[in-house]
Amino acid sequence: MKQYIFLLMGLLIGSCVFAQFPVQPGYDKQNSDDLSRSMANLPMISETRSLLELASGWMLQDNGEWISSQNQIPWKDPDLNRSSKPSFKLGKENFINLEVRDVLVNNEMYAVIIIRFKSGWYEFPMLMESWHKQTGVSYFVCKLSKFQGIIPEKMEFNKPYVQNLDVLCDNTLMDFDERYLNSTIAYNIHQILTLKTITPHNLIIAFLPVQAGGQTTARFRIIQVMNKEKFYLPYLDLKNRDKLFKGSYYECDFGSFRSFVNYGGGAYIQSFTGAPKSADEYYKRGLSDYASGNYSQAISNLTEASKYQPYSTFFLTYAYRANAHQKVGDNAAAMMDFDKAISLKPAEQNYYSAWLTVIYNRGVARFNNKDRDGACADWNTALQFGLKDIANDKAIKEHCRGYRYTGPSVSMTQSVVTNFSDMSGPESMTDYFKVYWEGVWKYEHGNFQDALRYFNRAIELRPQDKAFMVYYYRGSCKLKISDFNGALSDLNISLSFNSGSQGDPSMMKLVYYNHGMANYMLGNYPMACSDFQKAVTAGLTTPESVDFIKQVCR
Repeated sequence: MKQYIFLLMGLLIGSCVFAQFPVQPGYDKQNSDDLSRSMANLPMISETRSLLELASGWMLQDNGEWISSQNQIPWKDPDLNRSSKPSFKLGKENFINLEVRDVLVNNEMYAVIIIRFKSGWYEFPMLMESWHKQTGVSYFVCKLSKFQGIIPEKMEFNKPYVQNLDVLCDNTLMDFDERYLNSTIAYNIHQILTLKTITPHNLIIAFLPVQAGGQTTARFRIIQVMNKEKFYLPYLDLKNRDKLFKGSYYECDFGSFRSFVNYGGGAYIQSFTGAPKSADEYYKRGLSDYASGNYSQAISNLTEASKYQPYSTFFLTYAYRANAHQKVGDNAAAMMDFDKAISLKPAEQNYYSAWLTVIYNRGVARFNNKDRDGACADWNTALQFGLKDIANDKAIKEHCRGYRYTGPSVSMTQSVVTNFSDMSGPESMTDYFKVYWEGVWKYEHGNFQDALRYFNRAIELRPQDKAFMVYYYRGSCKLKISDFNGALSDLNISLSFNSGSQGDPSMMKLVYYNHGMANYMLGNYPMACSDFQKAVTAGLTTPESVDFIKQVCR
């Protein structure tokens, strides 16, 4: 039962964190060529930008029949598809979901493509007995322009396209720790760039937009190959393109695939050119300068931004300036900025992990200033307050032997709410439909805190409407950020439309399911199971959700 709870927690209640990656202690100038974990050269991986969770996998079997399976390419041999062995039930290949994050590398935007999949192993492989389930993740880092080129600007339906993603780095992890995924990817990027090595695998994406019978769908193939031309060039040959979809492929709604590839947004630190004219632009220019190594200019621009709201009370303004001060050797100014950043503990939950990382970074600064006890106090405080990071764990293990932790080195009692209403956002928007659809876009791409702002604004603009979908989305946003009572309240309004004319019957399964999840997380188990049963009756068929219901509602 625990595995289903953790799976669901990951799928439904994950927060989107703009993470500021930590720096590593103990490296002086003479060791500057080592693979140190520094903010100057360790890339920052963004939160999830886009997600594809559902596609039908098709395979032409040896007997001449096509067979399909959800999120899975079946076997070509019909006997394997009928086998009860758990290894064969996984199909020839499968995915749990496809995810894209992004990262700024050498001031150029890159996409991080993450493929989560099911796997396993036999304890007795010769007998194919005692199967042990596993989950894995494969990731591929390529230029964002390459990834978004999967769908060409001048696309024609019923014509195949193939894109070589020319991967910078890749890896596959089994039974990985989700807490360390971003750190692992960032280290890999850093190592590839520093050692100037070539990654062992490449990724080819074949794409076929299909328009037939009044419907539009997207067929695609994810082709992992050795990173040598003799292996991947045949896939790019024009005469071979039609053959790529003759035997197997994934298929999904065209709009979903297009949104997955051509998502909006960008990495947290984005390149900024031109002369800043506002606090917002000074802040963005400061981060851009920092990312490109112009630390003195970064200090100047962040100082200008810090004169105005909301940046005068935004902890990351001072956190980045502190790191920039360290880079130019001004340790006294860096410590003052670290102290300031930590004193501005954010009230917003999605910034909490980044704030803990600032505590870790101050510990690094203290360690490099020969203050071991102060460093260990910060590292242990970050750990006790919930920071899950390899570098923090390693620093404590290597440098804090014999140190006795007696309590936190910072106060947790005060939080600062940063007012970003003067920035671009929904608060100043007056077009109800534009606000609503922007909220939907952000929700579908995992930006739940931002989406909540848009749905709040939509309700402010038309409080009399009590629109079915607005309250469904707002309730779902609250579920994602663990406001379970708020989720119940909004989803109750959506459920009130079930017998009326405003409801959408195709959406009721999701309303009931999310309502059930809110009840479940609040401990209202009988009510949750009642909701889950209504969701199934309304047409819920997602395997992970149905399996979870079976486990908790026996």
